[in-house]
Amino acid sequence: MADRFKAAIDDVFTFDCETIDDSFEKSIARHEFPFRDGALLEDMGQKARVVKIRCYFLNENYETHKSLINYIGMTGHEYELTHPKYGLIKGQIETMVVRHDDRLETAEIDLTFVENLRGLIDAVFAPPVDAGTEEAFIRGQDELTDEMTADIREELGTDADDLLSADLNQTLPTLFEQFSGLTKNAQAYVKKVDQYVARLRATLTEIASPANSLVSTISYAANLPGVVIGSLAGAVERYALLCESLRSAPNRFLRNFKVGIEELEDAFGDFRKYTRTAKAQRAAVELGVMFKADQTRSRMQQQSAAVRSFSPLGRPQKSIGAPDNILSIIEIEQALAIVRTDLQAAIDLSRAMQSLKTMAAALTDHVIEIKKTKPPIIRVSIDGSMPLHLICLRYGLSYNDAEQLMAINRIRHPSFMSGEVNVYAR
Repeated sequence: MADRFKAAIDDVFTFDCETIDDSFEKSIARHEFPFRDGALLEDMGQKARVVKIRCYFLNENYETHKSLINYIGMTGHEYELTHPKYGLIKGQIETMVVRHDDRLETAEIDLTFVENLRGLIDAVFAPPVDAGTEEAFIRGQDELTDEMTADIREELGTDADDLLSADLNQTLPTLFEQFSGLTKNAQAYVKKVDQYVARLRATLTEIASPANSLVSTISYAANLPGVVIGSLAGAVERYALLCESLRSAPNRFLRNFKVGIEELEDAFGDFRKYTRTAKAQRAAVELGVMFKADQTRSRMQQQSAAVRSFSPLGRPQKSIGAPDNILSIIEIEQALAIVRTDLQAAIDLSRAMQSLKTMAAALTDHVIEIKKTKPPIIRVSIDGSMPLHLICLRYGLSYNDAEQLMAINRIRHPSFMSGEVNVYAR
């Protein structure tokens, strides 16, 4: 006799059982054609899994089998079988064969359990990565303003009330002249803020931010923290615009962007916390935009590769030109590591800013999804000179993949390739 295990139905009836057999069948469609041997087979998926078990009801559990028989007779009910090896299975009981002996108080029931349709995997809506980072950036400006407000209250105590309650005119040359009756500590703090804001406003004044820029859509408070954070966001945005030409290479963009912001960090150590946080926020937004643009280019190249270059009549069906560069998985991961490092440094300074964690999660989730869809890349060595299309055939790729290989290799002469080449592993 086979080993016996504990099983249950709906957690209502528990019994000893042994497995008889399990069947796993595929649904194969056979398409047969006249005057052709064999058939064209099409895999239509797996049929319902059928599990057969033998249940034992002995001695004091003998009467339980009668209740089980009545229970299984219910219609419109989906049963849950707790299988000793497969775990929880939902479905219907197709057949039930009962053998019992009243004299020995023994009953055996053979159940044929058919698994119900497994839960369909719904397509999960994944918002664009740039939308996620920009939304978190907008929330982050309020959080950073609140952070500075809390720091001012902690540093100045009751002297902070006059600083925080005053409505300031940003068009005036200085902030200090708009306050009166401040204590010495408050005066000293406002003077430092004046120097900081003056430097921010004078930074890269030759670069004009576009009217539809992200910072221009945000309304900052007219108090002291609002003026500081608004000026800081504008200066950091101008640094990002300065590196506009490097967007096709995120790693270089982020490195150059960080170098410029670090000058502000070193020049004003008292406000390093806010500068570093603003740098991390902006870097996350810019990387989100670059990831979205790269994803769009990659999809366009995939769609273009699916179209034949020429029709059967020899007419061109698509324009032929140098493809746009797309980022490799390594470049994407390196850029993500740079930004996540900055975000973590900012989080360490301001644990309460949830928007920083949201940015990190949005970028990381995007990269995870991209890695699922992009085939892995391997580096191969080409001896001599070989055309790119022949390399595709050699490594099991379609010739339509040549355009994407052009993008990930940055090839100048596709007809004469040699040395190490990146190809997709199929």
